[in-house]
Amino acid sequence: MTDHDRGAYAPPNDAPLAFDPRRAGARRGPPPVTMVLSLMVLAALLVGGFLLYRHGARAPGEAPQVVGAPVGDFKGAPPASGAAPADSSASLQIYTTDAPPSSEQPKFVAGPEQPQPRPLAAPPPPAPVAAQPLRPAEPAPRLVQPAAARAAAAPPAQPLVVAKLTPPPAPQAPPVKAPPPAPAAGAAMVQIGALSSQALADKALAEVAKKMPGQMGGTGRKVETTEKDGKTFYRAYVTGFPGRAAAQSFCDTLKTKGTYCIVR
Repeated sequence: MTDHDRGAYAPPNDAPLAFDPRRAGARRGPPPVTMVLSLMVLAALLVGGFLLYRHGARAPGEAPQVVGAPVGDFKGAPPASGAAPADSSASLQIYTTDAPPSSEQPKFVAGPEQPQPRPLAAPPPPAPVAAQPLRPAEPAPRLVQPAAARAAAAPPAQPLVVAKLTPPPAPQAPPVKAPPPAPAAGAAMVQIGALSSQALADKALAEVAKKMPGQMGGTGRKVETTEKDGKTFYRAYVTGFPGRAAAQSFCDTLKTKGTYCIVR
């Protein structure tokens, strides 16, 4: 807090309430010598790096310095014509022998023992074969039977039977099945559907017979063909109802079991 913050009624002779470094005669810290030296070293490094980058380690046009002793020519003079080339392997120990060559022949150790063949025993001499003369063949005995015995042994003669050929019976024509009776005048029919084939129409009638076995008594089945839009359809009917009321009752019961029908 400075003197200006004291207020209008504060006495001016009091000591200041806070430290103010801007006051005249205030004590300052030591000078920043280390920072100044660091800045000078940094500036010298920057200037030296810039000069080294621009001019290099040697003067312009100066040849690079030689490092180490100079190396001579690797190639030697060719040998004189007609001189034998020197054997580079003459000084090797593997080609020289200190001891004089010996005239003795090498001695080899006997090899392993080999198996010997087993001696075979001499076969005994064959026994002498005595040849015996063969007896001449004798004729086979012939049995002669008297005439009476041959007649008794012969089978009795069978009487000659003449078979009489009879013509086969004429084939009988299969019985003609009578056509189902036509429904009476005024009788009603129940149409199960118009299907695309005869097999599907027969299958639909068979399913109706399974669903209503007790009400199919006295009824018949009928399939009619009809043309529509160039296509052939097969209408399946359940016929033989005495009246339209019976046919309508049959159709209503069939609808409750999931089969669509129409009374005709």
